[in-house]
Amino acid sequence: MSELTVVTNNRGAVEITQQVNGIVAKQGSGAKLCHIFTTHTSASLIITGNEDPDLLLDIEDYFQSIVIDASPNYRHNNEGDFDVSGHIRSVLTGESKTIPVVNKKLALGKYQGLFLYEHRAGVNNRKLIVTLL
Repeated sequence: MSELTVVTNNRGAVEITQQVNGIVAKQGSGAKLCHIFTTHTSASLIITGNEDPDLLLDIEDYFQSIVIDASPNYRHNNEGDFDVSGHIRSVLTGESKTIPVVNKKLALGKYQGLFLYEHRAGVNNRKLIVTLL
């Protein structure tokens, strides 16, 4: 098991494929699976295309259209207008991924990347736990 810290700056996706592949290459002798888990309720993990940055912008635009900040229907707003919307986004996208390992590397497709998706504004330090099985 390893920990990885990712610093995020506002909402959006940060590709972490290379960092996780570094852990797998260093510690993954004999590993068949890599499990990645984020220990936060307003960040999540996604696998999506990494060939066009507009894809990530489109995903964020979609989230902003379906999960509204500061909805008057929300009761939980302890940390501001984005608080419960960040939690909802995280529930929709998920806090973990399990990916096969082939040749000491994540077995992602040619145009796939693993991303930490930040659902809050501001700078955040996000802790990930990487477990090789």
